Amino acid sequence: MPSSIDLAARLSAVVGLQQEILDVAADAPKVMDIVVTRIAELTGGDGAAIALVDGEDLTIGAISGVVPYTKDERTPIAGSLAADALRKGDIIRRDDLHIDGAGTGRPIQIAAAMTVPLLRDGYFVGVVETFATTVNAFDDLAAYTLQLLGGMTSGALMVAREFREKQESEARYRMLFERNIAGVFRTTQDGQILDCNSAFAGALGYSSREELLNRESWDLYGKRADREAFLATLDRAQAMTNYRIELKRKDGTPMRAVVNVSVIPDDSGWQLLGTLVEETPD
Repeated sequence: MPSSIDLAARLSAVVGLQQEILDVAADAPKVMDIVVTRIAELTGGDGAAIALVDGEDLTIGAISGVVPYTKDERTPIAGSLAADALRKGDIIRRDDLHIDGAGTGRPIQIAAAMTVPLLRDGYFVGVVETFATTVNAFDDLAAYTLQLLGGMTSGALMVAREFREKQESEARYRMLFERNIAGVFRTTQDGQILDCNSAFAGALGYSSREELLNRESWDLYGKRADREAFLATLDRAQAMTNYRIELKRKDGTPMRAVVNVSVIPDDSGWQLLGTLVEETPD
């Protein structure tokens, strides 16, 4: 059994690594690189790897030190060191291995290994592994440490995935926003123009969306009462389709338009998100 001093020292090192992981939690490759570069030190091994499930295979996401893989290598799950850990959903420790090469001509000798699965949304999505060149290299404290690191890595990779998905969603939104042939706008209830596309600015006679963003929604109406009536109707309906409205261009000339708009609740009340198309005379 590890002494209380050994356990405290190991936990302190794990907490330090956790902070390093948190600093790069939005970047999955950086998370994996940090984890594998510290695992050997924390478990008493000579190398480490993170492998991610990809169909029936594992893709090696990060490596450090003495490992039986190359970076970005694909290897079948069946027959791999990771297979038992993924099947059982628990850490596996092997104390007497004989692995002599990684298939690259680089001489290695691996005599011991530990593998812990990575969990996401109830599914095992990969493994963290640590390797040693001597038999019986890993004790119970090393196994406990790797379990902690596996949980931390699972959480960090989940955060990174959510961040990436949010970025991708925002990029799709921005693409649809900018490329829409209709004018698209987002404003606050009190009149701040939060965003718009070039089509919206151009329809109102502004040279760019940046120029229009310096104005307020109230500036786009000939009469303040027109916007007040628009807001009152929207407050009751929460969404309006093909609503006809008269606005004012930058040069002061009137413009009749058809808008489709919805209310989006926010901390300050609500926002308006909608589209605008200039109404052409019959």
